[in-house]
Amino acid sequence: MWRIDRTADYGAFQGAARGRVDLARIERHWEDILRIIGSIHTGAVRAYDVIRMLSRDGRPTPLGDAIAHYGRIAKTLHILRLADEPGYRRQIKVQANLQEGRHALARKIFHGRAGHLYQRYQDGMEDLLTELPGV
Repeated sequence: MWRIDRTADYGAFQGAARGRVDLARIERHWEDILRIIGSIHTGAVRAYDVIRMLSRDGRPTPLGDAIAHYGRIAKTLHILRLADEPGYRRQIKVQANLQEGRHALARKIFHGRAGHLYQRYQDGMEDLLTELPGV
């Protein structure tokens, strides 16, 4: 988790909130951040191209660093909300369960039930494959 004020007392989260968000960096690049968001939203530029633009030689540009600091605010708020609101935790769990259900269905459909045979093998079963059209 990240904090804005280094001198503030975060109580039980004092040890967890070690990182620092630099609001000055975000303010310096705020207009550019909004321009990028608008460009992606309108489709004027692809997100892939923006990501490439925000780093050079594996290191973030000043604009990329400002966006990272802004993202830390949202991430910290999400973690705090997750810790504080049971309803929010339930909502997250429902979404996770939905995704797991989709993954289970995909495994069943696309991966042949994980290689398990659910019918007993009988002599001559392999001959049935040659009778299928197109095989």
